[in-house]
Amino acid sequence: MSIRRRLFFSNAAMVLFPVVIIFIIIILLNMVLGGNQHFRSWGPQGTQDPEVFSNLIRIASLEQDKLYDQEYMDNISNQINKPTLEFIVLKKQEVLYHTDTPLQKEELPTFGNEGYDPVAWLDGKQYAVHQHDFYFDDGSEGSIILLDRKGSFVNSARALFPIIFISLILLLIITNVLLSYFTSKSILQPIKQLSEASAKIKQGSLDFSMKPVSKDELGQLVQSFDEMREQLKESIEMRDRYENNRKKLIANISHDLKTPMTSILGYVEGIQVGVANTPDKQRRYLDIISTKANYMNRLIDELFLYSKLDLNKLPFHFEEVNINEFMQDYLDDIQGSLEEDHIQVTLTTDDIDSPVRVDRDKLVRVLENIISNSIKHMENDQNELQVSTKNRQKEMEIMITDSGPGMQEERLEDIFSSFYQGESSRHKGGSGLGLSIAAQIIEAHGGSIWAENVPDGGLRIHFTLQKSNESGDWYE
Repeated sequence: MSIRRRLFFSNAAMVLFPVVIIFIIIILLNMVLGGNQHFRSWGPQGTQDPEVFSNLIRIASLEQDKLYDQEYMDNISNQINKPTLEFIVLKKQEVLYHTDTPLQKEELPTFGNEGYDPVAWLDGKQYAVHQHDFYFDDGSEGSIILLDRKGSFVNSARALFPIIFISLILLLIITNVLLSYFTSKSILQPIKQLSEASAKIKQGSLDFSMKPVSKDELGQLVQSFDEMREQLKESIEMRDRYENNRKKLIANISHDLKTPMTSILGYVEGIQVGVANTPDKQRRYLDIISTKANYMNRLIDELFLYSKLDLNKLPFHFEEVNINEFMQDYLDDIQGSLEEDHIQVTLTTDDIDSPVRVDRDKLVRVLENIISNSIKHMENDQNELQVSTKNRQKEMEIMITDSGPGMQEERLEDIFSSFYQGESSRHKGGSGLGLSIAAQIIEAHGGSIWAENVPDGGLRIHFTLQKSNESGDWYE
């Protein structure tokens, strides 16, 4: 239930509940004071003294002369065992006989009102009245009136008012407390959650979670706040990773540039001071300087490419490519250089021809980096490089497997990190950026890349490329 509805029903209950209670109290008061005789047994079927009333009716019908007999009527009056019960006999609206009633004749019911009146106010007092009209033998009008005095309403109300008033106040207080408690609990509990979470975030703690206790607006706010906390945590972790990568990048750049630079300066100094005192020695020194300079140039190019990829500022030109034909053409181009390194390469493809959307130049860079990394780790006289493609539902998977020693399992995820170098790369001049660049290019293609060890030995690198749909776009 929303907060708006909850507050509406709470306020409505605050108004309606006292009204209902007051209404019930009025009904009960009316019943207690005799206001509703439908709940009481009174009348000709259930009169307190039915024999007396029936006897009077019989006398009025058969023995009217006894109505004039004061002694006889007193005997009937003495038979009434209820102090509040009185009867009056009227003739021509004159009192022929009456019990001890303080009523004046002007206040008595008149002829023609025969029947039962549960509430009659006579002389400021409440009575239940039952009247029987008849005619005397001389034709004059007569009435037998039975009165049951209920007491003064004012006195009864005055006696009950303090109890009613106190009860009403207590009910209002209890209602207010209960409604306020349950309503405030449903509102204050999420606010308390938010307050405690804000305090934790202020202290730098983000390792907690929040579960909404309700499905209203505050529950949605708690859920949104927890999602914001999670995103903030991820942002801080990403910032820390970037900061660590930046520091690591600076340190690795400094190291990888300083080492060849130191070597170049050493050989230059050797030429300057005359250590290289023969043409052959000078040529050898210059070749080394050229090699180191070319290495530095490649490193700077890779750093520049890595930086542009990291900043998403490297343009891509996608086109539909038959991946099987593309792989075959690329391997044909590098077949000669692979044979010089004593590497035998094989290509296995699926029969299904599915086009993929790629940037040709960037995909060539990916293959160069992966294959050059494999070559550095294969040290046998006869090495094998297996390339295969596999058709998936919405993507093509390319696998490149070498016959090298493989990697430690805990290091497999690190090989795609920037400046990660295995032992062979350190000895063979690897920059540590090749596979990281390949990973970023594949991710820019909407694919994924990962590595695994081959059970028989070697490292297998997988990457996926998304297929093109009928409109030439990637599948979603």
